[in-house]
Amino acid sequence: MKMEDVGALKQHKEGEIWEDKWIPSACTICYGGCSILVHKVNGTVVKIEGNPKSPVGSGRLCAKGISGIMFLYDPHRVNTPLRRTNPVKGIGVDPGWKPISWDEAMDEIVTRLEKVRAEDPRQLVLQVTTTLAPSSLVFFPFGWAFGTPNMWVAGGGVHCGNGAHASSGVTHASWSIVPDFKHCNYAIYFGASKGHGAGHAATPNISLAADARERGMRMVVVDPMCNFAAAKANEWVPIRVGTDAALALAMANCLVNDLKIYDAEYLRDRTNAIYLTRPNGKYARDPASGKPLIWDTQSASVKPHDDPAARNAALEGEYLVDGELCQPGFARMKAQLRKYTPAHAEKITGIAAATIERLAREFGEAARIGSTIVIDGVTLPYRPVSAIFFRGAQGHKNSMYNCFAIDLLNHIVGAADVVGGTLGFNPVCHGHPDTGKPYYTPKVDRDGLMATGAWMLPHVPYPPADPRKPDSIGLIEVFPLSHVSPLMASSDQEHWWKQFKLPYRPKFMLNYGANSVMSVGNKEAVVESLKSYDFIASFDLFLNEFSDFADIILPDASYLEVVDPRPNFPFIFNHPAGQGEWGWPIRQPVVEPTHERRSARDVMLQIAYRLGLGPEINMGVNAYYGLDGEQMLDPDKTYTIEDISDHELKHKFGPERGLEWFKEHGVITWPKRVEEVYWRTFLDVRIPIYHEYLIELGEQTGKICQEADMSYDPAYYGPLPEWLPCHAHEEQDGSFDLFAFYYRDAIQANGFTMENPWIDEMARIDPFSYRIAVNADTGRRKGLKDNDVIYVETATGRRVTGRVKLTEGIHPEGVGIAACAGHWSKHQPIAQGKGVFFNDLLEIDFAHTSPVNLNLDLCAKVKVGRHEAAAT
Repeated sequence: MKMEDVGALKQHKEGEIWEDKWIPSACTICYGGCSILVHKVNGTVVKIEGNPKSPVGSGRLCAKGISGIMFLYDPHRVNTPLRRTNPVKGIGVDPGWKPISWDEAMDEIVTRLEKVRAEDPRQLVLQVTTTLAPSSLVFFPFGWAFGTPNMWVAGGGVHCGNGAHASSGVTHASWSIVPDFKHCNYAIYFGASKGHGAGHAATPNISLAADARERGMRMVVVDPMCNFAAAKANEWVPIRVGTDAALALAMANCLVNDLKIYDAEYLRDRTNAIYLTRPNGKYARDPASGKPLIWDTQSASVKPHDDPAARNAALEGEYLVDGELCQPGFARMKAQLRKYTPAHAEKITGIAAATIERLAREFGEAARIGSTIVIDGVTLPYRPVSAIFFRGAQGHKNSMYNCFAIDLLNHIVGAADVVGGTLGFNPVCHGHPDTGKPYYTPKVDRDGLMATGAWMLPHVPYPPADPRKPDSIGLIEVFPLSHVSPLMASSDQEHWWKQFKLPYRPKFMLNYGANSVMSVGNKEAVVESLKSYDFIASFDLFLNEFSDFADIILPDASYLEVVDPRPNFPFIFNHPAGQGEWGWPIRQPVVEPTHERRSARDVMLQIAYRLGLGPEINMGVNAYYGLDGEQMLDPDKTYTIEDISDHELKHKFGPERGLEWFKEHGVITWPKRVEEVYWRTFLDVRIPIYHEYLIELGEQTGKICQEADMSYDPAYYGPLPEWLPCHAHEEQDGSFDLFAFYYRDAIQANGFTMENPWIDEMARIDPFSYRIAVNADTGRRKGLKDNDVIYVETATGRRVTGRVKLTEGIHPEGVGIAACAGHWSKHQPIAQGKGVFFNDLLEIDFAHTSPVNLNLDLCAKVKVGRHEAAAT
């Protein structure tokens, strides 16, 4: 508290209200980033609500957001810099924390960083967390300025992104996908909770989904668990864990081969289904221009894909081109789908063939192929069906194909980014009417395919970068469709670093709010990787399991104590898809930091300037924030986060709308245009249903892997999706007869909520949050009773224990564990000992990682039984 505030307190009588105001800001407990109003009375925050003026949250707030007051005033917050006095690091080993001054902490950190940079800047690893992604923007340009490629989004990014985000980017130019809730009539969810739990734009989507169901939208949920999404569905389809692609491909087979329901016009005009493919799977290309060829049915000849003759292009057949029989991509797809008969899929998924056939028919008929609708005076295609995926469907080694297979259903019936169909999270924005900023739109590559316009990371999923020998410890350069790598903490990382002849080893880690000991996989692998660092400095609100391996702890300010000009990154990310408004809110301090807490981003700027990286960090901020013209940072000046915020806001909205304007108003809004919402009708771009680029990508990656003696499976690099079993489906020991999986708990997902007393109270009331869900019949056959303490053990000997909840709402072969619970740190007394640490069942090595995008395999074949120690 400032001295003037202390003085003000003394001037007023006890019980007198001398300050009563609402301050607009933004939540950061999860990456939903909802806009909020904070009620402050006499210097104390007493309530947090949603801001109804902002479409980011739409005036609503979940339980996590309301409970943010508990983080601000938690008595267990870190309040001063701490230095380790015990050199021994290990789980449960007391670091012997000693308070030190900020000057001492900064001097030691800067001195060590200077040494690291002189030796090899790649020795620095910057670790951040998904929850704080918008606030991490200073860390990314810091890494660039310092010269390290080692940026790691530990936790959420490892578990829910590499497959879902990349595939959504390739086919929707978006980080994620949702139904067009206002117009969709039939939605099928594959392991997704969009509009029914935590996730991107969760709060507004919850209302949109509820309105859609009330309007009559039929909702089918395909999931091993009947949790908060399936509980609100018209139909729950329990599926064997990890087999989503087999179901989706069987449905696709029914649509195109049996029912003959597909949108030929959409496939011809908006996809590469018409591109001719050679026997080796690659495009037949024009010798002069290199462009993919199509077969013009009118002239009976080949033409480049962008020739007007493409309007008459063949979708099927075989055609002789330069002595080779070539087929359109659609013909290849139809042929490959035939092996995924409903009967075949039934053996894989456990879903009856008749059910698969019915779902396909319902989906195809609900698509209303050929229909149109008028929106804002414009006649648009109308396809009121949607198939979406997320964490559950993609949480496997074969994540990319799983997502492509599900999304293929949308493209078969033409329901991609059109009215009623499956929408990307706002890939197109023409900017504020006064400035035309921010501006995002997909581009077109040389093959006529869509290249993503806006992305959260420097590299976009399409076109992918050329694979090359790794420069980073996560090896992402070898696998350019990845964006985070579990190999940053894998048990075999040293082996691969030697195989790829990586010339350095990580020595210094700067951590921003991530608890990678718990958020990646089994703790032993992560701990061993952390022990190899010479020094770890960590910004955090609380001491936790990761803190036990740090050398210096820096007390961060909470989201209610800092300023951020873009709490939603990218800007389009946290808006609900579909019609409505754009909104750009800010985050601002509602109270000043107390004790010795400081904003991590301000500290990182100070470190950069002390290292002599002023020009580099300023130019990096310009690049990441897109600053140019008068608002571009001067390389020779020093700035605070408030300065940068002012530049950012004036750059986007004009010199009269700087930081002070936004502190008063909180958010600026303007209407979405029909050309932005249903952009596919207005942009001449095609998307791939035939992923020809994967063939060459696989050849390049395979060559690099071969040189390092790394196993390479070309089955993951075919141009058409397949169901490929993960390790759990290849386990031969019959005693391991169940599939353990993690599912999102709406009140505990994507945030550091376990230590929050309000959220903990809700979790203790919920019968599932802290327990292990097992099918009731399965449990009884194994002699289990509700609330028994049981063990869950993998074939590799990993084991967790917890109390069981027997339920009809889970697949008979499933073992469901919610959230990232099971904390053991004594510094988090609310969280300590509650729930089950599912991640301890997961192997972290290349064998359990996707060889196309490094997605970690997130299920395990297990056996369960009563825990003997508890029984006795």
